[in-house]
Amino acid sequence: MNKLSRCDAIKDHFDLDYTRHEDVRTVVETMMTARRTHRNRMHAYFKKFPSKEAALLKPHPDTTEEQWKELCDLFTSEAFMKRSEQNKKNRSKLTVNHAAGSRSFQRTRACMKNQESGNINPAELYKKNYTNKDGIWTSEGAREIYHQLAKARDEIEAMRAAREKDLQEFAKKQAEMEATLRDHREEQRVEQERIRLEQEERMKKSACEWSTRSACNRNKSACERSKSAYGQKYRRNWRRKCPL
Repeated sequence: MNKLSRCDAIKDHFDLDYTRHEDVRTVVETMMTARRTHRNRMHAYFKKFPSKEAALLKPHPDTTEEQWKELCDLFTSEAFMKRSEQNKKNRSKLTVNHAAGSRSFQRTRACMKNQESGNINPAELYKKNYTNKDGIWTSEGAREIYHQLAKARDEIEAMRAAREKDLQEFAKKQAEMEATLRDHREEQRVEQERIRLEQEERMKKSACEWSTRSACNRNKSACERSKSAYGQKYRRNWRRKCPL
């Protein structure tokens, strides 16, 4: 029976909202924990017998004969025995033992998560998993690793603070440079505007001088033409009055 089938099987026994993902996840995790606990208890009972045949003769009081036969088949299967042997080897290699039982680090991490900041101290997470309810370390090696983690955490925080300080100083210098650049651009704009106004003033002055000279030249030419016409008229009149 898979997880979904088990969920369907208990729907008639509990008044829960199975449309909510959180409720379904809680039910599945609770069922998995209960299943592991039950199977471990059955396996501990099974190991008391010298053989499978002897165990089959005396089923556990909390199981039916059919259920106990399935459990015995599971405990003597090649896959289960191979996994159990590998787990024994893995446990023998452990230098420190955690005290969280079957609860995973991820589950402990979620329980310890800071509701305000959302941050989790890795050293404290390690301590939570490797100390018992009285706060006693499972081993001296675990305590030493915790101190190493705490030291590394402090070093990381110091590096992070130094980096943050450098970033703030960089931002400050960048702001100062941008302000200096803006001032320089403003000075350039004012200078260019001054030059433009001076050029316009010179052009206006030149245009005025050229207009004045042109007017003078026109007046001079008009005077000269008038004098020339008057002279010609005077000579003609003089010839009439004084013929040779």
